[in-house]
Amino acid sequence: MNSRVDHAVLNNVAWCGIVCGTHGIKHTIKGNLWGLHRKAPTFYPEIITVSRNAMSEEVRYFIENGDVSSIKDSYTNLDLLPYGFTILFEAEWIYHASVSIVNSIQSTWRVITTEKDLAEWTSASDLENVIKPNLLKFSDVKIFMNEKNGELSGFIANLSANVVGVSNVFSTSNESVWEDIPGQVSTEFPGVSMVGYEHNNDLKAAQLSGWTSIGPLRVWGKQ
Repeated sequence: MNSRVDHAVLNNVAWCGIVCGTHGIKHTIKGNLWGLHRKAPTFYPEIITVSRNAMSEEVRYFIENGDVSSIKDSYTNLDLLPYGFTILFEAEWIYHASVSIVNSIQSTWRVITTEKDLAEWTSASDLENVIKPNLLKFSDVKIFMNEKNGELSGFIANLSANVVGVSNVFSTSNESVWEDIPGQVSTEFPGVSMVGYEHNNDLKAAQLSGWTSIGPLRVWGKQ
């Protein structure tokens, strides 16, 4: 495993594990799958494929031993229709190389360090009760916030699998923040490449800001 997609998958698995851990939910690796034995936090899957060798029948273990409502098919190679799932959406893994931070920094961006700021951030991003305050204790997780002209934007970056994963990108204005993200991430994690995944308009915004698509994924949901 050494492709950009592989690193993006492993980083995403690590991030989902961190979020679940802050909710007191344990995760496990079974064969080619990462999974939970109980319901995941809102917006997060109960199963993620961690290898392109994953087989559709491997999901049976978690289905029979948990409460599975969504599955992230990291390499789009599963057929989950026989298990009562349909495709919720298709997306693409994305990549951006580390950048020089010269001329990239905007003073309105900052890393959140207080629960008060985090509460404002989660309210604006509709992630209340999903992103927990104990995430502020993780040195390899940075939650970014930008207040400008009365609007608020943000995203999360997590360092794992030799890359920085970018997720939960949002803005209360109509402006894209994707162009700002590489410089902000490279300030906190210099020299480390960035990955993530997006779909629809968010994917287009990322691509227009210099992010490259590196592979497809699917998210399946229970019928």
